[in-house]
Amino acid sequence: HTISVSAFLLNRSSDLAAFTFSANVFALVDNQKDIVSIPMIENAQVFAEFTDDVPAVLNYFTTSKEAQIINFYQQQYGKALSQERKRDRLTLKFQQKNYDIRVVISQQNNKHQVDVIVVKKI
Repeated sequence: HTISVSAFLLNRSSDLAAFTFSANVFALVDNQKDIVSIPMIENAQVFAEFTDDVPAVLNYFTTSKEAQIINFYQQQYGKALSQERKRDRLTLKFQQKNYDIRVVISQQNNKHQVDVIVVKKI
């Protein structure tokens, strides 16, 4: 899903909100919540999505190969800061603006499960 958003400021009485974005990801930032749109590969079958606040989580299955998933998220977030494989799960770590992003890829029968977790940097 590709979302094009222009950056702008919105003044709601005394609250100030700003859209920030990178590729297919954007966050609406205000004093109370961070609403995050997490990019997903084209053939994603979403089974859980909690993106109305941070930490945000997206879980889905895909028939895409592991290399395609890695390439997709590197196109979205740039080169991974680290890659680690433990217990048949590959974890990629990225950083975008004020967020740490983990993408966990695991084999599930003939599909891959992808878990994307977005948290605020400490």
